[in-house]
Amino acid sequence: GLGSRVMMNVADTAGPGSVGEYGWAGAAKTYYWVDPREDLVGVLMTQYMVGFDLPEQDLRALTYQAIVD
Repeated sequence: GLGSRVMMNVADTAGPGSVGEYGWAGAAKTYYWVDPREDLVGVLMTQYMVGFDLPEQDLRALTYQAIVD
């Protein structure tokens, strides 16, 4: 889609996820992702424009760590 992303290779990323996962990252650290394989949707809405912190990566890591198969 326009401006979205689709994960094609998990090994190319620096974090967890599944092939076919898709999402979008916007200004002020707004972020969402959908992982159909894990039946998972994540949304992060902040108003933080300063700095290079990546809270979405922390949210993703904690979310996938919480999944119990």
